[in-house]
Amino acid sequence: MIPQESGTEAFDPANTQRLKTPQFLTLFAILPQLIFLFATLSDGAASWTAPVAAFAYAASIFSFLGGYWWGVALTTRPQEYALFISAVVPALLSFALFLPWIWGWSWPGPQLIVLGIAITASFLVDWRVFDTTVTVPSWLRARIIASLGLGIATILVGAVNVYANG
Repeated sequence: MIPQESGTEAFDPANTQRLKTPQFLTLFAILPQLIFLFATLSDGAASWTAPVAAFAYAASIFSFLGGYWWGVALTTRPQEYALFISAVVPALLSFALFLPWIWGWSWPGPQLIVLGIAITASFLVDWRVFDTTVTVPSWLRARIIASLGLGIATILVGAVNVYANG
């Protein structure tokens, strides 16, 4: 029988070398939103389609993050109901922010701003709930940078859209 790593070894802060690729990919994940931001600033069809794509991308990433929180809650903190509630908020909020477009109300600027604020603040869940038994400081730094990068870019796409459409 081959011995398996224990959970504490998998998250040993000394093993930060393993985190280099995920950190890079986390930061690289901001790039699509920056492309949508620059496309929103252009004239023509891109100024309409880019905010919609930016919303879809941000909502997908935000929902993915909720799924991550759900998985961590199930495996490490099943007694903490607040984490389970935090885990479902991203998907529910993303869906709720999509509804005004369906109903013909304002779209997508104000919703992008709200979604961007939520994404920007999302690292607070990680910071508050996860300790060093689950995370390492370099992972949390990457999460903060990713949350700020994606959140601020999303807010900017929304602000440009609101400004352009009144």
